Amino acid sequence: MKPLSLTLQAFGPFAGKESLDFAALGSNPLFLINGATGAGKSSILDAICFALYGQTTGAERDPAQMRCDFSEPSLLTEVNLEFALGTKHYRVRRVPQQNKPKTHGEGITNHAPEAQFWELDGTKDGNLLVSKKVTDATQAIKELIGLDVEQFRQVMVLPQGKFRELLLADSSDRQKIFSQLFQASIYKRIEESLKSRASGIKQAVENHQNQIRGILQAAEVNTENEVANSLATLAPELSVALDVRTKAEAEKKASETAKEQAEWLVNRLDEFSYKQKQLAEYVEQESVINAKQQKLDKAINARAVKPMFASMQAEEGSLDSLEKALASSADQWKQAELRQVTSVQAFNLAKTNAKELGELTKQQLTLEQLEKQYHELQQAQGRLTIADEDLNASKMVLTQNQQQQATLNNELEVAEQSNQTLQGELENLAGQQILLSQLDTQLAERRQLEISRDLETERAESEIICQQDYRVAQESFKQAEVSAKKTEMSWHAGQAALLSRELKHDEPCPVCGSVEHPSPAADNSELTDKSAVDKARAVAETARRVMDNSREGLDTAASALTQTRAERERLAILLGPLASEPLAVLQAKHSANVEALNTLLAKQDLQRQLQARLAVIKAEQVLLTKTLETLAGEVSEHNEKVVRIRAGVDQLLSVLSQVLHKPDAITEQLAEVALHMRRLSQTLEVAEKAQADTRSECDKAAAQHAALEKQLIEQAKQTSEATAAWHEALADSLFVTVDDFRLAVLAENEQLELKLTIEGYRTELSAIKGAVQQIQADIAERTRPDLIAIEAALNEKNELYKSADTLWRTLEARSNQLKDIQVKLERAHEKNELLEAEYKITGTLSDVANGQTGNKISLQRFVLSVLLDDVLIQASQRLNLMSKGRYQLVRKEDRAKGNKASGLELEVEDSYSGKTRSVATLSGGESFLAALSLALGLSDVVQSYAGGIKLDALFIDEGFGSLDPESLDLAVRTLIDLQASGRMIGIISHVTELKEQMALRVDVESGRVGSHITINVAA
Repeated sequence: MKPLSLTLQAFGPFAGKESLDFAALGSNPLFLINGATGAGKSSILDAICFALYGQTTGAERDPAQMRCDFSEPSLLTEVNLEFALGTKHYRVRRVPQQNKPKTHGEGITNHAPEAQFWELDGTKDGNLLVSKKVTDATQAIKELIGLDVEQFRQVMVLPQGKFRELLLADSSDRQKIFSQLFQASIYKRIEESLKSRASGIKQAVENHQNQIRGILQAAEVNTENEVANSLATLAPELSVALDVRTKAEAEKKASETAKEQAEWLVNRLDEFSYKQKQLAEYVEQESVINAKQQKLDKAINARAVKPMFASMQAEEGSLDSLEKALASSADQWKQAELRQVTSVQAFNLAKTNAKELGELTKQQLTLEQLEKQYHELQQAQGRLTIADEDLNASKMVLTQNQQQQATLNNELEVAEQSNQTLQGELENLAGQQILLSQLDTQLAERRQLEISRDLETERAESEIICQQDYRVAQESFKQAEVSAKKTEMSWHAGQAALLSRELKHDEPCPVCGSVEHPSPAADNSELTDKSAVDKARAVAETARRVMDNSREGLDTAASALTQTRAERERLAILLGPLASEPLAVLQAKHSANVEALNTLLAKQDLQRQLQARLAVIKAEQVLLTKTLETLAGEVSEHNEKVVRIRAGVDQLLSVLSQVLHKPDAITEQLAEVALHMRRLSQTLEVAEKAQADTRSECDKAAAQHAALEKQLIEQAKQTSEATAAWHEALADSLFVTVDDFRLAVLAENEQLELKLTIEGYRTELSAIKGAVQQIQADIAERTRPDLIAIEAALNEKNELYKSADTLWRTLEARSNQLKDIQVKLERAHEKNELLEAEYKITGTLSDVANGQTGNKISLQRFVLSVLLDDVLIQASQRLNLMSKGRYQLVRKEDRAKGNKASGLELEVEDSYSGKTRSVATLSGGESFLAALSLALGLSDVVQSYAGGIKLDALFIDEGFGSLDPESLDLAVRTLIDLQASGRMIGIISHVTELKEQMALRVDVESGRVGSHITINVAA
């Protein structure tokens, strides 16, 4: 980081606005900040530190206390810093909390702290990264530079009285600084990653051991050998149970087959009775079906002669229509002849009257010429009136637009002022939006925390209930297990007693083979049968399943509670102090910020509307200017037009001077002549057309009458032929009269319905007869079986099968469970072997990286110690020079006592005494040289590492006064060498020798009303 320019306003001893252009000092300057005590030399470093981090270099003074007492009350205290980081440039502005006069009214108001941060990308204003919030600006700069404020004070600024801090820092503090400077946090992450992986593998091994124990507990055994022994014992019992089940299943299936056959016979007997009854009903309907068949036969015969009857009716209808048409045609012909005579008489009269048209035409032409001239006069006078009106209107529009131009100018001025006001009010919009986004996230997380708390309470109660249920189920299982074992032992004892009854003297025992029976089992109690043992085992198995289900429910509830509790703790850590703040308070804060943002957004919308209106006003001004130019031209054109039209009106007035006293007479005479001519022409035209129309009408009527007479003769012949054909067809049919024929006629759908009814009846009758014959053949002479007795036998077989199946399934399930457990145990052992092999590697690496072996140095501490050695090599070269070959800085190799972090402490090697001692034993001047050497060495090494933090500047506040002239000269030479390597170095000191040796100075001059800064470049 290298500062480029610094501007202070009402800050420290600077009452007004002071600027310091570091670029004016050169690219890599070595300069002295000079001034009297209290003038404000250290305040320049305070301003740089405050601009970056919001704190001063010494941290003794609060930023709010940095306001100058000599400043004007209305002048804000603020600092602006531009700096370079690599090839990029940035600018930060910071304003501390302060009191200032109210803008309106009397009194003072509190001005909240604010900060803005820009990246200067070549544009006018740059890219705004932070709009107002001071914490956001501090965090952004911290991430960008790579140092927090404490680290900045130790490696880039050697404040007055604090230059020994980096020199005397312990291992923990130095580790934090070096890790940040060299970005060595990756090694810490490697340590944590290896430790986490090793811990995970170790936990996985323990989990697998627990899993193996859980597998054995699930099988109700204690060791893996018991699993194999239980399988060996269970195998013969399972084989016997399978044989019994198979036999019971065969007997059950035989009973089921017998039942199915009996049910089939009963159904067939019932069906036979139903079919016989149905057949009797169909036989009774046969007479009705025969009548329908006769009706259908007549309809079929009637359909054969129906076309001739229909043809005769059609021909008779046509003959009657033609006779009526012929009578009507005769009447029309007679009327047409009368109309023709009348039209001829009217045409002759119209031709006689039309001879007047020639004289009337000449009279019309004369009157039309006079009328035309009079109309031209009227039109000219009208155009003159319109031209006058247009001229006046153009003048009025020109005046209105001139007034509108003045109005627009006023509106533009007011709008621009309002836009500037809104722009100032909207500077806080981006900051308000960022704040609201943060509040949205916090409010959502706080609401989720409330839900997690409620859910945790609910799941804790659920876990307690599950624990109670599990304890009850566990106790029930223990009782059922004890009862089952007692029942089984009783059964075994009974079996021994039964066997002892069969023992005979001198005959071998079927169990042990001995021929002597000294102590046969006594039969002292009632024998327990095998069903009681099975029942007790089933009860115990049911209780075990209930217990397992309860245990699974308990595990599920505990897991859910753990997850919920972890989520609640995560949210509480994430929210920090907000976790204990009431949700209503956070919601109220969120609502207030939403309201404030909405107010700003409304003003932003208002500004957009205002800016749009500004653009419209400016566009209207341009358009209005062009319009005014156009209107001025129109006024000139209208004036010329009025003069031209008025000359034409004067000429027509002189021509029509004799008829102007009675202008309507011309029009009236012309109308009378035109009306008379039009009537004569229309009368002749109408009479001529009427004569032609009546002649044509009379000819058509005559032709039509002749055609109808011819059609009537032909139709009479056809009607006679159709009548004869119908009578012949009727005589050849089954019908005696026409009425018999009409009664027999049926519609097509009626015939089809009769046919389908008859055919359906006969088909169904045939099917019923066939079904009766088939059933008779199936049942033969068989009788109705006893279904109740057959059902009872089947139920008995089912019960036997269920009992055998339950026993076999119980044994099969136990066998499968034990086999499955064997497989799971084998897999668990294989997984454990892999995990143990992996832990040998990962665990060893974790121990080494985390400093659990040897000299207890972690990976990150080892890397930083190597980097520190590099720094000390560079620092010792400078310290050896400045101390005239006496001192070198070395790293302390011995471990610290107790648990204190070690490995990064410093010692000084004194060549005069040949001993190594603590750096704390150095004198004031020697400590200053050692701290300066360490800072310069650190800067060199950090710059040399790719990806390291940029330490392009160093500021030293005092300390030179403790040096003798020779040491001072050596120190200055060292700084000049460092400057040549591309660093900016600023020194604050009162030492006169420094002022004489250094050509570049920043002079801070104090006054009665504040200090001022000037740059002095000596010749």
